[in-house]
Amino acid sequence: MSSATASSTSSTSSPTTPRDRAPVAALAALAFAAFVLCSAEFALVGLLLDVSRDLRVPVATAGQLLSAYALVVAVGGPVVTALTARVAPRSLAAVLLAVFAAANVLGALAPSFSLLMAARTLGALTHSTFAAVCVLIAVRISPPGRQGTAIAWVSGGLGLATVLGGPLGTAVGQEWGWRATFWCVTAAAVPAFAALMALVPRSVTRGPAGSAGTGVLKRPQVLCALGVTAVSQAGWFLLYSYVAPLLREATGYGAAATTALLFLFGLGGFAGNALGGRCADRSLRGTLAVSLAVLAASLALVSAVAEVKGAVPGAILLVGLASGALVPALQSWVLGAAGGGSALAVAANTSAFNLGNAAGSWGGSRLLAGGTDVAALGWTGAVVVTAALAGAVAALRRLPRPDAAAAVEGPGISR
Repeated sequence: MSSATASSTSSTSSPTTPRDRAPVAALAALAFAAFVLCSAEFALVGLLLDVSRDLRVPVATAGQLLSAYALVVAVGGPVVTALTARVAPRSLAAVLLAVFAAANVLGALAPSFSLLMAARTLGALTHSTFAAVCVLIAVRISPPGRQGTAIAWVSGGLGLATVLGGPLGTAVGQEWGWRATFWCVTAAAVPAFAALMALVPRSVTRGPAGSAGTGVLKRPQVLCALGVTAVSQAGWFLLYSYVAPLLREATGYGAAATTALLFLFGLGGFAGNALGGRCADRSLRGTLAVSLAVLAASLALVSAVAEVKGAVPGAILLVGLASGALVPALQSWVLGAAGGGSALAVAANTSAFNLGNAAGSWGGSRLLAGGTDVAALGWTGAVVVTAALAGAVAALRRLPRPDAAAAVEGPGISR
């Protein structure tokens, strides 16, 4: 962006959001809303048996509630984002959250599996666009040089959903029935909606690049960022999808210890996300390179020490830290490459994350079906992540300085 444009952005900054400090209350509201939304995705993981019994469908059929949700997020997200490109970010976030709440009410009342699937599909259509708009708002209300930290607030809410939201939803469903989980998610959406309306500035804009449209997805740096996201995610998800069997069969942990280690992984991801946001503000190139390198090494380490009980927890924690640190860095890269105002680019990156998850899980299943030992999946994952690292290094060499994080302009709040 030119100095004149930057000066114009500065002159239109709201006095309520000083450029020398982050608007913590608004960022917390965005993080909480993201937490609520993402919790709904994972809450049914432990309730599939209950749903199958209540609605009289096979467990495999009930499992489509999860796979279909991820597919709709990946494919439908960018479409919804493109169709709503002209809607003001705060208004769009509020509408999407209201639709999400309505979808959960429909899910709680669904008398059949087909209607429950329809309710989940409706909720999934809001997921990617809502996450993207929250990221965009966080960036636009934050001071220059703090965009990575701002993104980490939102991705931290998403990450906390896997550590806390999903298990809480499962616990509620096991105690009071799976429909109670949908009601709880709906109830949580109410204060999230109120916080968005009360704490997020009404005048947040999409920024100068907000009208770039689908053309941003043709930019080489954006395509490179999306590719690195998908490949790196596939690499570590190849192992993570089957980490429970690895811990039980190869390492010899019991069920309780395996659950504790999965929780440790989640905590590592949450901490890594916060660290990655701060580091991305200082050096996007360095954060991406180091995170990918550490992730590849830690995946290899898991396989190397798979049969050593005392060493596995440290390796699992390291995978969580590195994978968590990647999220705000990758989002900063794609948003900066798109010009700093494209919710569509962030939605596309969210799709890349989901596609990477699906590819990694499928790849792991194919390897296991072909006779690969579950303890060896980390080696394969390390190779895939190393390929993502090579691609990132090659792409970032062509990225003009300062880092892409700096290309995301500061507060986009008009008077």
